[in-house]
Amino acid sequence: MNRAPTPPRSWSLQREWSGAFTLMLLALFVGAAVTVVGVRFVVSEMEAATGRLQAEYGSVAELAAALDTHEQLGHQLLSAAPVNRQAFILEQEDIEALFGAASVVQAADEGRPEALSAAQQDWQAGLEKGGLWGDQVLGLTGNNAANAPAFAAASAKVRAKLAGIQHSSLAALNRGLVDTRELEGLLVVGRSGLFVVAVGATLYFRRRMVKDLMRPVNSLRRGVLKLQAGDYSHRLDVSRRDELGEVAVAFNGMAAALQDSHGTLTYRATHDDLTGLANRAALAERLAASFEPGSDLRTRHEGLLFIDIDDFKDVNDSLGHGGGDALLVQLAGRLRASVRGHDLVARLGGDEFAVVVVDNDDGSPATGRVAERIYEALSEPFLIGGRSLRVSLSMGVAQRTADTADVTELLRQADSAMYRAKHGGKARYENFS
Repeated sequence: MNRAPTPPRSWSLQREWSGAFTLMLLALFVGAAVTVVGVRFVVSEMEAATGRLQAEYGSVAELAAALDTHEQLGHQLLSAAPVNRQAFILEQEDIEALFGAASVVQAADEGRPEALSAAQQDWQAGLEKGGLWGDQVLGLTGNNAANAPAFAAASAKVRAKLAGIQHSSLAALNRGLVDTRELEGLLVVGRSGLFVVAVGATLYFRRRMVKDLMRPVNSLRRGVLKLQAGDYSHRLDVSRRDELGEVAVAFNGMAAALQDSHGTLTYRATHDDLTGLANRAALAERLAASFEPGSDLRTRHEGLLFIDIDDFKDVNDSLGHGGGDALLVQLAGRLRASVRGHDLVARLGGDEFAVVVVDNDDGSPATGRVAERIYEALSEPFLIGGRSLRVSLSMGVAQRTADTADVTELLRQADSAMYRAKHGGKARYENFS
């Protein structure tokens, strides 16, 4: 049997591997060049975005702090407190300068100057309505506390606009991070093409890219998304000491500042500025929680004390509003010391307070005992401006039962009982019946 002749060799293993090695070296060189250029571009973009954000956010944060300080002085002027009026006017000029400085900061948001201008106009309009703008301050006389709510509302509107501008700065940073995805796609395409030529080089550089670039970038992006969602406690791990590490440190600093600012705003929204007690909104939220369907608090009844200082107007007339405020602060401390840890003391406004009293563990009402402790706390006189002062309280007690329809009814019952105590001779408490 004749065999067919063997065809001549057309491939050389040496040449094949030599060619493959040459292609691998070329792929490694091209891949390294692409990676280095791409990483540097991303870092540069992130540094630029972070720098812009720090300039944008810092200028607005400085402005917001100055406005808060100026608002506090404005409230003092409206309440006839002694305030250097010339200094107050100079502060307005400084704040106008801060508005101007914030407006000229280069920002990605084209509407930033208009938003700042609108905020400045609202700020000035609020001061003008309250008689606190410019030379109006010099002619302000007497107690103008009636203008305080409108002034506070105007200031809150300005703060909301500044918060919106800061939110736009965060959104601009996030858009800058999202733009880096285009470069990421180019890197992936380049690596996919080089994969056919040099699998090992591609895997190596991809592993390096994931470890040294993509994880930190994605971690930063997740952090920005968490900030946008309201999670101001999130922090990035700073495991690198390079530009990405500096970005992570800057992000953590910004998140800490936002957390502090958010905590301050939340506290001011739920607490009384004078006494530090919970305010009316916090009281209503606490009571409403126990009426919600499925709430664990529905099975735990609560009582409510409505408290009013007897003849508080006489205190203000004799000691001035400063003395009245001092009395309110001292009384708040005694009320807080008279209740248990799970009870809630709130100031409703003026000389009115309220206490949410949780029933005893055996289900019996605890309002009576808490009321007695409050009266016991009044046995010692108050020391106001070097003068000894005794005051009495009228209290109304409403006990929540299974038949209590809602928060409004419970509040109405306690208020009604308090007025019965007032008309019944004061310095006593009445149970709603």
